[in-house]
Amino acid sequence: MSILIGVALYLGYNFQSELMFWRIDRNRIIDQIDKISSITDSEKKIAYIKQLSEDVEAYKSENPLDVDSYIYSARVFYHLSFALFGKSFTEMYIDDSLYTISSEQKRYFIKSINSMSKAIAILDGRNIELQDMLILCKSYFFTGYKENSTILSMLKGFSSSIDKLSVDDIRFDSIICLSVGNVDEGIDILDKKGKVDESVPGRLFKAKALTNSHRYTEAIIAFQNILKTTDDPAIKKISFTNLGKIYYNQNLFKESLDQFAFALDLGDDVNCKLWIGKNYLAMGMKDKAKAVWSEINTVNDAVNDNEEAKRYMNSI
Repeated sequence: MSILIGVALYLGYNFQSELMFWRIDRNRIIDQIDKISSITDSEKKIAYIKQLSEDVEAYKSENPLDVDSYIYSARVFYHLSFALFGKSFTEMYIDDSLYTISSEQKRYFIKSINSMSKAIAILDGRNIELQDMLILCKSYFFTGYKENSTILSMLKGFSSSIDKLSVDDIRFDSIICLSVGNVDEGIDILDKKGKVDESVPGRLFKAKALTNSHRYTEAIIAFQNILKTTDDPAIKKISFTNLGKIYYNQNLFKESLDQFAFALDLGDDVNCKLWIGKNYLAMGMKDKAKAVWSEINTVNDAVNDNEEAKRYMNSI
């Protein structure tokens, strides 16, 4: 009898130790993940998440059958990838940097995909939280791991919970709709849930969405209205640049040239000069186009040579 009691005490002590470690470590990880959103300094946030990723991986190796270990891993690596952007989804959409992703970011996004996929497999597709489905969908989007039509189908399963999404996530949902041709649905989501009329970034986002949906007349009006209500040089430059691209796509090269000239007046910009040259070329002014592109490569030293300008010059 005493032997049985001794064995029971031994097992109880060891299992209690493991359970206490699991509970405390798990709660610490949850608290650390929740803290990510409160860190505003970009460098500090990245350093913090990188350290947290090591802790999460250690936790996952200690708990290989625990579904939460994979969910925590997916969340942390997603946050790490996104932190490396240093911008919100809204900001990246406005400045056309959505598809600029480093190899490091892609590696972390894929780690997130693998961990979340493992969690979903363990759960047999049931009881997946909305935030975790969004993490998977966004990771698919940024890496190109899945088609946008597949991402949209995944999001549709949570359409009844759209009110629980952040503004940035609602805007992501709308852009996925637009990308697969569901223009009316995407714009409707922005108008009703995307808070696009409550701030300048929101209005810029809506104007960009209209542009990318080829609803050019509405986009022109939207950007012109923004220009009427702001003195911010950065906002004005974004608006002029986008108007220039819209006019160029409609073969209105003189109007496009004017917009890029207005944008250039707000500060030297290689991109504006590239587009000015493209407009000159489209208008048959090859010498002017070549002069603008040549200027890009001769203003500074050879280190700053622009390959795109060279390519345009060589095409003439």
